[in-house]
Amino acid sequence: MTTTPLHYLGIVDAAELIRRKELSPVELTDAILARIEAMEPKVNAFVAVLADAARLEAQAAEAEIRKGRYRGPLHGVPIAVKDIIYSKGIVTKAGSKQMKDFVPTEDATALAKLRQAGAVLVGKVVTHEFAYGVTSPPTNNPWNLETVPGGSSGGSGAAVSAGEVPGALGTDTGCSVRNPAALNGITGVRATQGRVSTFGVVPLSWSIDTVGPMTRSVRDAALMLNVIAGWDPKDPGSSSAPVPDFTADLGKELKGLKLGIPRGHFSAHLHPDVTHVMEAAIRKFTDLGMEVCDLDLRTAKHAGSAFMGIIVPESAAYHQKWMHHAAAEYGIDVRLFVELGELMLAKDYLAAQKVRTLIREDFGRALGEVDMLLTPTIAAPAAKRHGHPIFVNVKYPDGFEEDVFWAYCRLTMPISMAGVPTLAIPGGFSQDGLPLGLQLTGRAFDERTIFRVAYAYQEATDWHLRRPPL
Repeated sequence: MTTTPLHYLGIVDAAELIRRKELSPVELTDAILARIEAMEPKVNAFVAVLADAARLEAQAAEAEIRKGRYRGPLHGVPIAVKDIIYSKGIVTKAGSKQMKDFVPTEDATALAKLRQAGAVLVGKVVTHEFAYGVTSPPTNNPWNLETVPGGSSGGSGAAVSAGEVPGALGTDTGCSVRNPAALNGITGVRATQGRVSTFGVVPLSWSIDTVGPMTRSVRDAALMLNVIAGWDPKDPGSSSAPVPDFTADLGKELKGLKLGIPRGHFSAHLHPDVTHVMEAAIRKFTDLGMEVCDLDLRTAKHAGSAFMGIIVPESAAYHQKWMHHAAAEYGIDVRLFVELGELMLAKDYLAAQKVRTLIREDFGRALGEVDMLLTPTIAAPAAKRHGHPIFVNVKYPDGFEEDVFWAYCRLTMPISMAGVPTLAIPGGFSQDGLPLGLQLTGRAFDERTIFRVAYAYQEATDWHLRRPPL
């Protein structure tokens, strides 16, 4: 039996113990529920803890495994899902008063696939309202409870980091899996656009939304993506591209692979600790045998404005059913975004889509020259809340100042617009002991190579093994 506390077992380790019948799914689920009970007064990551239902699912998993019906590495493993992901018979509020009574009649496809793999759903976790922000109140960052956990999948990131669950589903449009992964010191995946079905997910932007795993290690994330990836007839945006085993190349050496370091947009206005983490990572990847070169992504600086030019009108189209009779029910930040969307013209939306095409072409060119791109995930560490829990600013030593929305999404939005896969992994810590992240980006539908590179980095470092001081 392991000496690691059960609540900090990763999916891989827990799965092996369960497979060998050395750990009961019921025992693991009880340990996770106990951890949630202990941590929630501090972390506030959960909107609903499904203790009774989770124990019944764990008992069913244990019974199946005893009879030799082991379904795979998610069987009997507790997970949580972001509260914009439909869960049959369980209220899905999307963090908003607008949906406070909405009970889905079916699971989202990604959750349904996890259930089919035998995963145990222990609860729904906090999302920033309608996935439209990066502070995710009332969730706190486990590394410093006075700081924000990022978002919009802030509940997912904080819960995984705090040992409340070994894996969770988040969603990512501009940054919403990757920035909470970075700020909470965990791993998060934004797969190729269309790789994972978004059916049953409350939309922010129909054309950019994705669903992705959030775990404490690269291998665990690959296992979760193995389960949720694939074409879905319920989602017209899902891809029929073949789904490989994303763990197949883990452990292969990196010699011969070429790593591109985009400068310009990705190196401007960074906290000094972020710059230090990037420089250390470049040296580490060089030591691991990768050839490193600088390159320029000229369109990246335009991604933020083009991104807003797409998601704002797309989200306004979804929200019009509430906006004209229940606008006061929104949080102020979401209401402002939706109102802005109602003012935008079709020509503005089309112009943003044209820029999106240019960004895709630019990334295609760059990824034709190298195998992988390395950038920071976030421009600054987790900020302390002060005053209003949503509007928080970050100031840099060069005098530049921006809202945390941009500090935590400015470096991720270009990749969202390109539609290519990317993986956020822990890369180090600030001088104040707060996690900082790296972002590895590859060619469309080549997640397997990204996992290979990220896994090699995690094998050579210990950032992902460190735990918050709770």
